Amino acid sequence: MTDHHDEHETLREGAEAPPPGVAVMAAVRWLLLLGTLAAACFSWWSYARAEPVAEQHAPKYRCPMHPQITSHEPGECPICHMALEPIPEEEAAAAVYRCPMHPQIQQAEPGSCPICGMDLERVTADEAAVSADMPPGTAAITLGLDRLQAIGARIVVAGEREFAAELRSAALTEFSEDGAARVHVRAAGFIEKIAVTETGVRVRKGQVLAEYYSPEIYQAQAELLAASGWSGPVIGAARQRLELLGLSSASVDRIVKSGKPDRTTPIVAPASGVVVARTAVLGAYVQPEEPLYELREDHALYLVAELPAARASSIKTGTKGHVRFTSRPDLDQEVAVDLVYPAVSADSRSVRVRLPLDNDKRELVAGMPAVVTFTLPGETGVAVPRDAIVDAGKQPYVFVDAGGGRLVPRPVVLGIKDDEFVRVREGVSAGERVVAGATFLVDAESRLRAALIPTAPAASEHASH
Repeated sequence: MTDHHDEHETLREGAEAPPPGVAVMAAVRWLLLLGTLAAACFSWWSYARAEPVAEQHAPKYRCPMHPQITSHEPGECPICHMALEPIPEEEAAAAVYRCPMHPQIQQAEPGSCPICGMDLERVTADEAAVSADMPPGTAAITLGLDRLQAIGARIVVAGEREFAAELRSAALTEFSEDGAARVHVRAAGFIEKIAVTETGVRVRKGQVLAEYYSPEIYQAQAELLAASGWSGPVIGAARQRLELLGLSSASVDRIVKSGKPDRTTPIVAPASGVVVARTAVLGAYVQPEEPLYELREDHALYLVAELPAARASSIKTGTKGHVRFTSRPDLDQEVAVDLVYPAVSADSRSVRVRLPLDNDKRELVAGMPAVVTFTLPGETGVAVPRDAIVDAGKQPYVFVDAGGGRLVPRPVVLGIKDDEFVRVREGVSAGERVVAGATFLVDAESRLRAALIPTAPAASEHASH
């Protein structure tokens, strides 16, 4: 062991010294390592302090008339050629928050959905601009208050309002159905005289309308005169035959008294009324199955109105309505419904209701136009101005102010309306802010924005399904 140790010491003492520069190289390696570490720390620190890439490259300018036109540099709008204006920093940095379950609920601040209570999620502007819950072809847009005022629009708050329910409909007067009469002959013959030659004239019961020659009636008169010398049963049968052929008892007595038959037989009105149809022509051959005149009684008329099927359920028998005649305001009156027809018109989707009118003075005529107004129990609900509704198709919608100038199109279900407001049954809650006035311009901006967003066609297609 001692010999081995000594030999090792001898070798170390006799070893050569390291070449010059080794220590310098080691120092350089340590410096490079420290420099790399410092560069990495500086890069991390710089990245942590730098703006997000999306914010660095966010557009800085936009068109005041077409906010969807943006740019990184100053310039002009390719649509209207107006100079682009700087986007306010606070507006450019504004976030959009949306409910994942109800995409139509959007706002500029974090919060929860008023429908399901879920926390709103932050989304990009393009993601929030188009949703399947928006009307097809529309998108959310951002317009400042100054821009809204410039185009004549305003922001209003939806609130509870009591509506005085009123149902108004055009109506026409018609003849009473129980006052109709048709005039027929009871034996074939030829018309030889026309007493009433026009429609529209009023006739009384028993008035002669025309006279005609009937071979059968003439023969029956001759038989009556021939049997006048016979016993009672024979002449009674002859008299009865003439009465069955349409002659009155007084006419039969007159024939017996005169001793000769009448050539023509009078055609008389069976009831009083207005002649509404006439087919009797001088010299025409007529038969029992052919009506010669049609009469309609006009001492009582009906007013018939057509009401929308969706609201007709509010009208019952006995419901009173105010009738205003457009051509005769002096004849306005209050009447009550006496019949609701049990059928809906397939063409107009309406229900007819009938109101009887007193016409003893004959001041009303059939076909007279009128307007009937029914006052119904009032309703209370969320109301918005009528000019806040955009009705461009099957589904009406409004633009809801989500804050920060962001306007979101939202479908609504409407109810009754008055001169200024309309009730919103679904889609808008009390306290929400909506755009009113010049909504057609806001809608045009929305549709243009939707056309420029790549995701808009997909959203529209999904909405159509």
